[in-house]
Amino acid sequence: QADNTLVIFMSDHGEMLGDHGIYLKGPYFYEPAVRVPLLVRGPGVTPGLRSDALVELTDLAPTLLDAADLPPSPAMQGRSLWPLLTGGVDPSHHRDDVYCEYLNAMPWHQDPQPHLTMVRTAGHKLVHAHGLDTGELYDLDADPTETDNLWDDAAAQRVKADLMLRLADRLAWTTDPGPARRGDW
Repeated sequence: QADNTLVIFMSDHGEMLGDHGIYLKGPYFYEPAVRVPLLVRGPGVTPGLRSDALVELTDLAPTLLDAADLPPSPAMQGRSLWPLLTGGVDPSHHRDDVYCEYLNAMPWHQDPQPHLTMVRTAGHKLVHAHGLDTGELYDLDADPTETDNLWDDAAAQRVKADLMLRLADRLAWTTDPGPARRGDW
């Protein structure tokens, strides 16, 4: 069975274990919450491959279809990891950025509750609280523990503008391209 079985171990989110004084999960986009394990074993997968490539959980469904030689649905937003897993491309790069979102992210905030979104590149992370003039911006190379928020730093405004543009693009691209929903579910 192992010769024709693809095994994937992953998590949908990380946990805050005291980082930034926070425990468990919640509306946070710090690295311990958004970096999750992804282990893949199976036929065609390069044994021992390790990668720091930026990937999203939406990449898993297209990856499974690609592994089975099936085309992805045009409605899928992910990008297949199969070429990366099988050695067909550079394992250090898959995407230029990744995107996360958290609806109704601040229950302590007055209604409407802000919608938080994050875009992360290899070297920077931006978190935006929509509807509020606030957010977080980190230089992950200089500040891997995300303690120096550069959101209001004059020297970081060019990086902030670039990431805000990326975030706007990701928000536009992260719409359901499938048929219109007919129910609340």
